[in-house]
Amino acid sequence: MYNIGETVYDTIKNEKVQILDKLEAWGFISYKVYNPSEDSVYKLSSDQISAEDRDVDNINVDYIKYISLLSKIKNELSSGLLSSLSNGIIPLPHQLHVLNRAVSNNNIRYILADEVGLGKTIEAGLIIKELKARGLIKRVLVVCPKGLVTQWKLEMEEKFDEKFHIILPEDFGTIKKISESDDVYGQFDQVISPMDSIKPLEKRAGWTEEKIAEYNEDRIYSIINSGWDLVIIDEAHRVAGSSGEVARYKLGNLLASSSPYLLLLTATPHNGKTEPFLRLIRLIDEKAFPNFKAIVKEQVAPYIIRTEKRDAIDNNGNKLFKDRVTQVVEVTWDDRHTMQRELYELTSKYVSKGYNRAMRARGKNMWVIFLLIMMQRLVTSSTSAIRKSLEKRIEVLKEQNFRINNLTQEEFAEMELEENMEEALSAISFDMEDELKELSAIVNVAKQAEFQYLDAKIEPFIDIVESLFAEDRNRKIIVFTEFVATQDYLSTLLIKRGYTTSLLNGSMSIEERNILLEEFKTKTNILISTDAGGEGLNLQFSNVVINFDLPWNPMKIEQRIGRVDRIGQQRDVHIYNFILAETVEKRVKDVLEEKLSLILKEIGVDKYSDVLDSEFSEMSFTDAYMNSVRNPKEVEHYISPIEEDLRVQVKNANKFREIMHEEKNLADFIGAETSFDVESALKHMVTYYENYKGNPYFPLESLSINDSQIIKHLNKEIEFSAKDGVMAIEIKDFPNESGYFGLWEISLSEDIHSKKIIPIFINDKFILRPMAGKKILDEIVKKSSLLNYRSMIDLEEAEYDRIKDMTKEFVYDTFLDMKSEFEKKNEENYRKYLYAIELRIEAAKNIGIENIKQHKLKNLFREREMVEAEYKMGKAVCPEFRPILMVYLEE
Repeated sequence: MYNIGETVYDTIKNEKVQILDKLEAWGFISYKVYNPSEDSVYKLSSDQISAEDRDVDNINVDYIKYISLLSKIKNELSSGLLSSLSNGIIPLPHQLHVLNRAVSNNNIRYILADEVGLGKTIEAGLIIKELKARGLIKRVLVVCPKGLVTQWKLEMEEKFDEKFHIILPEDFGTIKKISESDDVYGQFDQVISPMDSIKPLEKRAGWTEEKIAEYNEDRIYSIINSGWDLVIIDEAHRVAGSSGEVARYKLGNLLASSSPYLLLLTATPHNGKTEPFLRLIRLIDEKAFPNFKAIVKEQVAPYIIRTEKRDAIDNNGNKLFKDRVTQVVEVTWDDRHTMQRELYELTSKYVSKGYNRAMRARGKNMWVIFLLIMMQRLVTSSTSAIRKSLEKRIEVLKEQNFRINNLTQEEFAEMELEENMEEALSAISFDMEDELKELSAIVNVAKQAEFQYLDAKIEPFIDIVESLFAEDRNRKIIVFTEFVATQDYLSTLLIKRGYTTSLLNGSMSIEERNILLEEFKTKTNILISTDAGGEGLNLQFSNVVINFDLPWNPMKIEQRIGRVDRIGQQRDVHIYNFILAETVEKRVKDVLEEKLSLILKEIGVDKYSDVLDSEFSEMSFTDAYMNSVRNPKEVEHYISPIEEDLRVQVKNANKFREIMHEEKNLADFIGAETSFDVESALKHMVTYYENYKGNPYFPLESLSINDSQIIKHLNKEIEFSAKDGVMAIEIKDFPNESGYFGLWEISLSEDIHSKKIIPIFINDKFILRPMAGKKILDEIVKKSSLLNYRSMIDLEEAEYDRIKDMTKEFVYDTFLDMKSEFEKKNEENYRKYLYAIELRIEAAKNIGIENIKQHKLKNLFREREMVEAEYKMGKAVCPEFRPILMVYLEE
């Protein structure tokens, strides 16, 4: 007969259970029991229960190895890393820091904000491996710009042995047909999808609202409703949008809500403006950031992990990045280039006149404005580029082949010169006859300029290329231009001089891009790339960047340089920036750089990229240049607004930089990578268990943390009982002294992060050896270690109590550390949510309609009470201290 509450043993399952109720009927006695290993309640008859564990007689060295390895795995789950990092990659200290912070609690929703070139893709891969090892994720979605799709796939496969499937818009119908399922994304567990191919459409020429809704239903909601465990958005600042209505932000909001775990990757989470930053961080935790007043260091810090380049070190503690050497190549027109000068002046006049007219027109035609911007950029790129584009424009005018499309301000701000050239050339004309006449005259001058002499930039460009190859014939050079026509022009010139080239631009498919990059890496001398083509490249095997065209936005130059100034760069990076001297662009650039440098100096920042992102103030820079082209004498006047805007935004960006700054010592992570192989450990743990149970031929498959049999082991409530005696063993070829080795568990709550198993060794003279316990545990769990059984010995109650008291005193500091960390996390969660609720209460008090205000406040007060109640419950520390294993080691 057993009593309610008593702990007994289920003889069928050989597991410890607790009696919940005693049942009697017609002379039969049965018991309702709770099994903590399975977290289940069921019934047992009286003959299926035993007061003693029948397995005690079977305890052997396999049992010791099983419990020791199980304890090691539990400890790694609690505070260590389960993924075997050293198998595919040796992480750098800052990457280990990211990994440790990301998995330090169960709420894995972060902005990974390391500066450009620090390997955020690698950090995401490390987190994926760790979460998979812990059994927390299976289905993973990566959303990134089109140019980064291949990089993600290759890095995940090569460095982490993780296979991802790329789903492009053109694949959607095929997969749907082959799988005979509407759940296209459900066909694969790990998917990479380009950002713009899945964002919601708001309008499309010739499409009805119903067709747009059907498209969105097919593309967007099929991916949103596909049951992802982890969503990763790369270049996540793009989904912050210029307003909450932008399609990319809607996509970000949908994705953020569709998965429990979320990683937003961006080197520039801010752009100097609070609104986009607030929208971005609200994707991580909407409740914690009700309004801009929540953007304070204490509130933001738990969600952002950031390392700056200047703080990054390698695994030897040395500075991670090489130096940069920048040279401005100022090109002057001479007597050989008179027609080029005239071409520039005529084009600028055409642009100025058209721009004035477009800006004055009611309901601005944004496509015309974009066309004029493109023409002004083309004329400083190359004669060939401007001539070809002018000829295409003339053809459109003659055939009246116009495209009448509307363009919003947000869409205009996101336009790329290369990708939207054809649409711009087809913009409707204000005065077709006058424009035809003017463009025909300019084309004639362009043709004369091409016959007169090579473009002015060509001679210094060739001189630099030849001098670089004279120093090193095997070097690789990257040339950036904004236009495909200039790309072709430069390639033709270089090939004539005996060089080999590879041409990369935004029109290429992913496969074409991959082939071309491999060609450049293994065969050709020079890569000529447009900005769209160069997105997401890792080209650290080259250390030379030539900017043949300079973008108006200086941060786009920074983006180009970032292609080579990356982890793994072994040499100093050399940059050559070409600029035509006698142009309005040169004047604007000089004044802007002077103003910006002064602003940066005032706030103590070294370079643009410390505070500005690659898309910062694109419209502001464009306005400054275009207005200066209209009136070259007023450059200072037109730059004044952008200077004021820059001053404010740089100051704000610097403030955000301080908010995101994290005090850390990366040197602590040198050599901290683990070689713990969780899959191997799980196999061996189950093998030891089955051997101990007498099932030596138990079939072993690939095991993971979330397998049902593994969960059963991890949930087992194991406790050593001194009354059963202690096994005396010998560890072969291990220099230990005689004494008691034990594994003791400290538990503060049911959360796995609040538990720790500590190995302790006390010799037979009752002297505790602080370092010996860990060494013995590490030896026992080794596959190669041999344990020999000697005998079972009795452990007197007084001896056991003495060992327990000594152990309790020794681990007291560990308990205090665990308690402090437990309370700190509880306090942080309470503080951030209480702070956010107070801000929402403050905002609700301003609601003008009384009944709505009172209803809102009532709900918020109730929510505050719940947060306070959870906090009070969390403050209650209920420590438990118990032995899991104890053996006597013979010398």
